[in-house]
Amino acid sequence: MLKVLIVEDTATFRLIVRRQLAALGINSVTTAVDGEEALELLRAEPDYDVILCDWHMAPMDGLAFCASVQSIPYLRGRHIPVVFMTGDTKLADPERRRRALSPAHSLGITEILIKPFTVSDLRNVLARCAGYTPY
Repeated sequence: MLKVLIVEDTATFRLIVRRQLAALGINSVTTAVDGEEALELLRAEPDYDVILCDWHMAPMDGLAFCASVQSIPYLRGRHIPVVFMTGDTKLADPERRRRALSPAHSLGITEILIKPFTVSDLRNVLARCAGYTPY
């Protein structure tokens, strides 16, 4: 079973993503309201299979969070796929998405989901980055 960490500063969207994951049969889900809380969760329990992370958060944005994950000693060298979630519709363009992901790959960011996304979008991303096939 896939274990997912959602890092999202909007409560409504945390709930929506949790429900989408449940629709895919994924119920091992932990949520964090920001990057700092997510880092504490990772320090306490580092065995997540995927991190779904909002790109634009305060006080720590998604890029800073991912860079900080790399600084946790027992996570160095371990690849936890990170999927950025963003409302930036300009990234729907494949070329812009490729350019945005290029520098982020070194931080573990493997995919971008444009909000709002469907259960099907989420399923496809989880299949690509974590090999997940529901049911």
